[in-house]
Amino acid sequence: MSTNSELIGTRLGRYNIIEHLATGGMAEIFLARHEGVGKFKKDLVLKVLQTRWEAYPEVVDMFLDEARISALMNHPNIVDVVDVSEENGRHFIAMEHISGRTLAELAKRAILVTKSISIEVGAFIAAEIASALAYMYDGDGGIGEPFRVVHRDISPTNVLISSTGQVKLIDFGIARQGTAVLDESGARPGKVTYMSPEQAKGLPVDGRSDIFCLGTILYEITLGRRLWRGAREVALKRIVEERPQPPTFIRRDYPAELELIVLHALEKKPGDRYQSAAELHNDLQGFLARSHAHLRSHFHMADYVAKIFSEEAEALISESGRRRAQEFVDGSEATASDRADLDFDAEQGRGPGAALARALRASALGVWAEPAPPPDAAVADAKAAEAPVETVPAPAATGKPVVAPEQAVGLVAAVSTPGTPAGAQGKSVSGKASPEVQAPDRMPKRWAPILVAAIVLLTAVGAVWLLRGQ
Repeated sequence: MSTNSELIGTRLGRYNIIEHLATGGMAEIFLARHEGVGKFKKDLVLKVLQTRWEAYPEVVDMFLDEARISALMNHPNIVDVVDVSEENGRHFIAMEHISGRTLAELAKRAILVTKSISIEVGAFIAAEIASALAYMYDGDGGIGEPFRVVHRDISPTNVLISSTGQVKLIDFGIARQGTAVLDESGARPGKVTYMSPEQAKGLPVDGRSDIFCLGTILYEITLGRRLWRGAREVALKRIVEERPQPPTFIRRDYPAELELIVLHALEKKPGDRYQSAAELHNDLQGFLARSHAHLRSHFHMADYVAKIFSEEAEALISESGRRRAQEFVDGSEATASDRADLDFDAEQGRGPGAALARALRASALGVWAEPAPPPDAAVADAKAAEAPVETVPAPAATGKPVVAPEQAVGLVAAVSTPGTPAGAQGKSVSGKASPEVQAPDRMPKRWAPILVAAIVLLTAVGAVWLLRGQ
């Protein structure tokens, strides 16, 4: 029983091991099944300590500490631990099985399809994680004393989005209890690019350290780019010394209210940050309410995940999207051309071509498409949509009229939402009735300079003719 393949198909305690899922620093993760009387079956996840560590009592103690701390938690946004045991010299923890995706997987897919997780989805996920952090540090589970648990590894790979839309925080392997947690070995546990400044410097940490890490995640998933990029020592130096670039410098339509929330969570000094995750959770919920976000429940969250990973969304993936997604995973610096590609300026959202792209995304993703363009771009798109649909001769092979691409917005809008009633085809993607097409009541602006130049030319020619006649 020394290898993963040898464990598959065997029984460990009360659990039948079915499949190997992942490998961690200290443990192997397996899908297992508990079977009982009356054809009872329950799928669980077993976290099994690797055999190489079983001979080290301090490592075994760390593993059991994880189980003890996890068992304290009873919260909808925290993975549930149901058992801890030892069998034939193998220590293991049994946890609930969550069918879904990690936040890292979701963020990568969203970059491939739409450049980033949408603002409201990112804020919703962050609010759910903040709720878990508030419970971990300030909650007491009814025992009267706050837990004071610091996770120390808040990162996208440790957040799961279930198929039912539940957001779950996992992996308490390096979590500790206390108001000033310090690793006595002098090590800096956790993922480097998701550390707080005090964690990066090896100082004592408390719940506010996890808040900084959550601020990093919210910044990244809503902008589609990494915050503290670079090699280990470079990233640590940036976390400690460098102030994050405000989101509106990268994406001009980024909501100002959310920007203030993100930057408050990313303050370098713990005393300047949110002093509790409950405050951060309340601000995020308030932002969602005031912005009239579509996402209001876990059902909507599940719908978003399903659409992002759908076959329709697959058709929206481009080579530039693949490059951005890989850079996000690698944490590499963007080149000059990539920065332009990642910039969400108004220039990216103008014209009938951009309107068509948004309409196509809306047809695949419903309300989870890219945010609305800036006001001036929206006016341009509206004018493009109001223009009558023109057709051009089709190739001889088909003999059918083809709609010009720049005029296709109205057609895409009419069929974008699956199950649209027959009488609702005059509606746009947003569900509002489209304005009737009206003939323009004045000359287009682009003709004005030509007209002025023609008048001046005719006047000059007339003057010359009269002078020569005299």
